[in-house]
Amino acid sequence: MKNLPTLTIAICLLGMGGFQLVSALQADAPPATADQKEKSEQVEEKQVTKNDPEAVELIQQARNRLFERQFIQADMSEMVSLGNYSFRSSGTYAAASGFRYRLEYQVELGDLVGKFLEVCDGQVLHTRREIGEAHPALTSTAVPEVELSRRDIQKIRREAMGIKETTQGAELADALRAAEVGIGGLPAVLASLERSMIFSGVRTEEIEGRHYLVVQGHWRTDRREKLFAGLGSAGNQVAGFMPDLVRVYLEKTTLFPEKFVYLKQAGKEHKTYRPLVAIEFRNVTLDQPVPERLFVYVAPSGEEEKDETATFLEAMRQTATSDQQPAGKEATPEK
Repeated sequence: MKNLPTLTIAICLLGMGGFQLVSALQADAPPATADQKEKSEQVEEKQVTKNDPEAVELIQQARNRLFERQFIQADMSEMVSLGNYSFRSSGTYAAASGFRYRLEYQVELGDLVGKFLEVCDGQVLHTRREIGEAHPALTSTAVPEVELSRRDIQKIRREAMGIKETTQGAELADALRAAEVGIGGLPAVLASLERSMIFSGVRTEEIEGRHYLVVQGHWRTDRREKLFAGLGSAGNQVAGFMPDLVRVYLEKTTLFPEKFVYLKQAGKEHKTYRPLVAIEFRNVTLDQPVPERLFVYVAPSGEEEKDETATFLEAMRQTATSDQQPAGKEATPEK
């Protein structure tokens, strides 16, 4: 059985944890059949070197509305296509005021099954990743591999406020976005995208009778370079399935992000892109009470959680320092 991955391929970009299991399991997945593969598409990509203010404001509004909701509950599905491998996973998402949320799903690939759970009670974010045999035989002695971690989100938020006070030129909004990445859940996804992407204009789209505001973004050069520098020798392995574009589908009335699509460039000459990852939320209910027990987590007896708070705080401090740009200048644009 494979070891649990220590490299979480796109945690700063995706935020929903999917690639943490994918990177461990995809090598054992059966090749995708023709009907499983998503078709490539032509993308009209304008040469954008700076954010469209309307698009950025829309992403910020969507993120703020998530925090304003008393309750959120939805079914979640994820479609992943990596080279010749394609598979789906499914699960549930729930959130409540006070930074509480729960994300739970699993994916079965070949002889392995991966389970992912994140629970935040408003104080501590707990994460559990498990990989085991999908259909263990009666004589099997294999024990599922489990990785547990925890993160003090209130300490992270306090540190973000402190960055504003102690780091010259640091903006409170930037510090809070960094903290939101540590808090997890859908707000973390939007905060991470805002920090990492250059967004072009907003367009409207109708899908199955529903109306969406669609925002498209591509990597900021400095963010991408920093990410790959941090990955070191593993960067070459990651490059093959790191998205080039992202699309966020916001339901027009509620601004709830019902779909994220990450695309990889397949052809340079004709700007052809193929879907790499699609995360979709269905049966969304807003501000309807959900059971409080969903936000309670107790680590299994005898299993220790790795505390990642200090590591995340140090990374946030370094980011706050390196993000400071000379007055009047923006980050290196995408070329």
